[in-house]
Amino acid sequence: MIPAIEPGDWLLVDPTTRRWPRPGSVVVFREPETGDLAVKRIEGRPGDRVSFAGGYLVMGPDEAWLSADATTAATAGAGYGPPIDSNRFGPVSLENLVGRVWFRYGPLGRIGRIPGRRG
Repeated sequence: MIPAIEPGDWLLVDPTTRRWPRPGSVVVFREPETGDLAVKRIEGRPGDRVSFAGGYLVMGPDEAWLSADATTAATAGAGYGPPIDSNRFGPVSLENLVGRVWFRYGPLGRIGRIPGRRG
């Protein structure tokens, strides 16, 4: 999620979220492949059409399409591999949702709202 969220950011997360928030929202979820916690931005939620592999997918009643903000160049520059998101693991089920990110409360120089996607 670089540059919107950087390693070391402290995030306030609403764990009472029971459905996928609107597109553009940032969420914490468990990756389908590993169960590890991850932070991504919602691209599509139930019923939405998302572009994938030259075509489109329609999200199921409990699915969302999650994307990384970071480009491959940005993650390589930070010492990581390519971004991992729904382009790799597909739609994410609602059961994997942990919560919606509300606010960054630290470190001191980065306190504030999570910025929207730069485009």
